[in-house]
Amino acid sequence: MKKLVTTVALFAAFTLAVQAQSRSDSTSRQKPILSEETRQSINQKSTQATEKFEEALDQSISYQQRNQLSWFQPGNLFLGGGLGMGAANGQAYVALNTRVGYFFQPGFAAGLRFDTDRLVGNKYNSRQIGAFARYYPFRTRISSFLGASLNSGREFSDNLPPETKAKYTRVGLEVGVMAWILHRLGAELSYESNFYNKLDPTVSRGKGNRIKLGVNYYFGQVSNRGVKLTRYFRQV
Repeated sequence: MKKLVTTVALFAAFTLAVQAQSRSDSTSRQKPILSEETRQSINQKSTQATEKFEEALDQSISYQQRNQLSWFQPGNLFLGGGLGMGAANGQAYVALNTRVGYFFQPGFAAGLRFDTDRLVGNKYNSRQIGAFARYYPFRTRISSFLGASLNSGREFSDNLPPETKAKYTRVGLEVGVMAWILHRLGAELSYESNFYNKLDPTVSRGKGNRIKLGVNYYFGQVSNRGVKLTRYFRQV
């Protein structure tokens, strides 16, 4: 008896739900959940929202193009340096970075870098040299960038014999933002992730990521040779 009552109650609830979703009007035709007028209103509002979004996007692109700084154009050379700080395995370290770069395409630069790392309160240090590439998608007075680098380095520590060469390879990935503070000078803040290979396990080194503060000085177009070199890379 209990099962029968439960079944009847469920059937009644299901029937009421169906009737609520598909009620009949005076002409005995099925009445849709959304009326034609409501559908037209939704479509109109959706179209208006899409048009406003496209208009705002066009305005943003136009602003970027109007206010784009010339230093990001092909043929420009820049020199930069920075101080990095990080912590890993209970140890803190500082890193000094210097770099020189050249813009081959609008917003795309590549160059060489030299880094030194030192653990705080430890005689461990490392030196490395490598190549890097950066892309600046937004090139106004407040600019963002993405970067990558491939580096080869050597470690120095009291735990290593003087004749031992503890070499390693490092890949760095960074993201950051730069603001122009003077006519040719920009200040930047970035976060860099590091991936190491061939590290000597006897060296207690912090291998964590780092936050970097730096500055870049932009020289402008170096010479006609730079322009010719840029044209060559465009053709390739």
